Amino acid sequence: MRRFLSVILLLSVLALTGCGGDDSGSALDSALSVLPKDTPFAVAVDTDLDGDQFKALDKLVEKFPFNGQIKESLRRELEQSSGGLDFDKDVKPVLGNPLVVGAASADAITGDSGDIVAAVRAKDKDKLDDLVSSQKPQKTGEASGATLYQDGDTVFAVKDDLVVFANDDAQLKSALERADGDDHFDEDSFDEGLSGLPDGALVRIYADVEALLKSDPGSADARRIRWIAALRQVGATVTAKDDALDVDFRAHTEGDLSDDDLPIASGDEAPPVVKRSGEIGVGIRDLAHIVHFAENAGQSIDPSGFGDYEQAKKTIDRQLGVSLDNDLIAQLTGNVSASVALDDGFGVRADLKDPREFERTLAKVADVLPSFAEGAGFGPVGLSKPKGGQKFYALAQPDGDAVVFGVVDDALVVANDPKRAAALATAEPADVPGATGSVTVSADAEQLVTRILTQFGSALGITDFGSLGVGLFTRPLGDLDGWMSASPDELRGKLTLAVE
Repeated sequence: MRRFLSVILLLSVLALTGCGGDDSGSALDSALSVLPKDTPFAVAVDTDLDGDQFKALDKLVEKFPFNGQIKESLRRELEQSSGGLDFDKDVKPVLGNPLVVGAASADAITGDSGDIVAAVRAKDKDKLDDLVSSQKPQKTGEASGATLYQDGDTVFAVKDDLVVFANDDAQLKSALERADGDDHFDEDSFDEGLSGLPDGALVRIYADVEALLKSDPGSADARRIRWIAALRQVGATVTAKDDALDVDFRAHTEGDLSDDDLPIASGDEAPPVVKRSGEIGVGIRDLAHIVHFAENAGQSIDPSGFGDYEQAKKTIDRQLGVSLDNDLIAQLTGNVSASVALDDGFGVRADLKDPREFERTLAKVADVLPSFAEGAGFGPVGLSKPKGGQKFYALAQPDGDAVVFGVVDDALVVANDPKRAAALATAEPADVPGATGSVTVSADAEQLVTRILTQFGSALGITDFGSLGVGLFTRPLGDLDGWMSASPDELRGKLTLAVE
């Protein structure tokens, strides 16, 4: 793609980094009209640099070092790639209305058709004409009252103040015909898919999951699961605030679903998490519910394979003298707090329904666990049992890899080393602010990103800034908190990144 499309894409990046009429509603409707009525996917990006979202975003960006230099570098790249355009004079006046990018067919998402269309209604038509003229694209004809252009391998059309992009001439003409008729996607349908999510967000995302699944032959097995088959539209938003960035999402479901059909437990009571420096904390209420959902899903997808699974469970029950369902899974109806490190370290603390009974279960099965581990392909595994008032068992391999587990103060503790297990045993799980539902997540984003850049920066192609440079970049980052809740009508969630 060459200059004109690169200008549009780059100005979007400039906008989203905080550089810095028509009714925005009707402008959104105009841009969405290039998509078919049954479009499976659409994204609307706010480009109003003087609006509340960009004012809030700019405040966030200004908290990071070198933000001015980054903005200026993007401006220079825009000018160089577009033959000397001035952002403030030539580009900014065109912005202000939502930029829409969407799929003209489900195959554009689930296949490889590349049938993607983009559109935006310019805020200032005269400035749009000047911008197009300055790029000197080749006029290739007219269609549906629009002038068609080509700039390298980019094709686009201008109709009054509406600019439309597509991957080829046929797709472009189809998009213009849709916009010129009555049978097309519209703002009401878009808003319906985002019902209950924040209005006026920086980025708004719509997906028709039902259509996407039905268009993909590979999803036939998944659609045998009642909850998957009940999925309809999914909406998501990205909203900038003065001190945080919020991501909200909602998956709408229809049909005669019960709480037992849901992938996670219903209810609003949120589980706490164990917070450890530089690690990701996860909380789950009623892990047994998730296990049962997975088993039901397996039975729906592969009844024969599920029968083998059930037979294997019965065999294990006989060999161990326990019931996996009653003595293990049924114990996990309380809160589970897990902490995961980037270096593969992990720890889990699970409240038990009957701790004393679970201790007896561990005593029964401990001696046969090494043979089960070896049978599962882990190689030679040794077992050590708790002695002298200790609480932990340990399974260890010759190379030092180990799993430590035991019941401490009515909770099952599992970790990859004794030190972590001891810390989890005495840890006090903390509530996630504002969380609701049965799944939560929390991490110190500053420490987490610092560790990612330090450990994996070179592999990701990121310049080595040294510990001081990394620290300067990550210092404004605060907590990353999230939650997810479920009901027979919807799956809803939120992720908040604080910027201090």
